[in-house]
Parts: sequence; structure tokens; C-alpha cells
Amino acid sequence: MGIAFSIEFWLLGLLSAWMTASAISILPQRQKYHESVHNLFEQVLGAVRAGDLPRAVLFLEGEDEPMPRVLSAILTEATKFTPKLRVAYKITLESIKRRSQVNLNPLRIVTILAPLLGLVGFLMALIALITGGTPNWPVAFFLLVISLAIAGISQVIFSVSVRLHKEAISAAESYGRKLLNFLMGPESPLSELRQKRFKVN
Repeated sequence: MGIAFSIEFWLLGLLSAWMTASAISILPQRQKYHESVHNLFEQVLGAVRAGDLPRAVLFLEGEDEPMPRVLSAILTEATKFTPKLRVAYKITLESIKRRSQVNLNPLRIVTILAPLLGLVGFLMALIALITGGTPNWPVAFFLLVISLAIAGISQVIFSVSVRLHKEAISAAESYGRKLLNFLMGPESPLSELRQKRFKVN
């Protein structure tokens, strides 16, 4: 195996490791996640119903998933008694959506780069053939197959990750809307303060 093929082999290895690390960070155990999100929402809503907003905010501290971030943004504004509850909700959701795209970029990059590296190896063998050298076809084909396999696996993980991110954002949107409606509704312990401090659109 020549130096160029060795470099390509190691680059494919690095792409594979990067893909694996990205998958581990993006694909947590989703069933437990859905259960924990629902339980967390019930705890937060219980504290809000009791009129204890600081305790509700405390439940969300240190949580970095979409739903806790949305609820935290709403409750932070609620504790200030400002008219920006809906604004905080919308801005936080948009921020989460943008961040989600950034988190998925490594898998997108692997999906694009892996087959390109495989083609480079194939082209090197083709150039060697044209220039009168001895092409190493077995290695070129091997690297091409490996690169396509990495790209294929990365694409599958990317597709699953996109679906899971959409589910998490949808849950954040739904739970955020429920909390928002409760805080701005007649049963809210903040209703009197809400009427005095801000108007509901």
C-alpha cells in the first residue's frame, strides 16, 4: 500500500471515529428521554400551580435538552412579570432549531467526505494506469467500498438523528405551549399580577 493510500485509509478511519462520536452524542436512549421529559414537565407544572416559580425554575437548572430550555425561558420571564412570555418561547425555540442543525453538521460532513475520499483513491489508481505506473486496484476498490459503507452508515445515523431532533423540538414546542397557556390562563396563580403587569395578546 502506497503512502497516498495509507493517508487515505487513516483519513477514512478518522471520519469513521468522528461519525461514531457524533452518533454517541446525538443518539441517547430516547424512550427514557421521553419519560423523563414528561416527568420533569409534571414537576415544573406542579410547582407553578403552587405559585412557586423559583422552585419550578430550579427543576430545570442544568438541563440542556430542548424542552427544559423552552420552559426555563418562559419561567424566567414569568418571574420578572414581563410581557415577553410568548417572545421568550418563540426565540428559544428558534435558537434550539438552529443549534440542532449545527449539532447534525458532523454527520452531514462525513456523509459527503467519505465517498469523495474513496473516489480519490480510485482516481489515483486510474492516474497510475494512464501514466504507465502500476495501479493498486485491490486497495483502491477496498478503500472505495469502505468509504461508501462509512457514508451509508453516516447517512442512516443522520436520518435517525434528524427525526429524533424533530421529535425533541416538537415535544419542547408542545410542553412550552401548555406551560404558556397555563401561565396566561385564568387558573394561573399569576393571573392577578398578569392583569396588572401585562396584557395577553
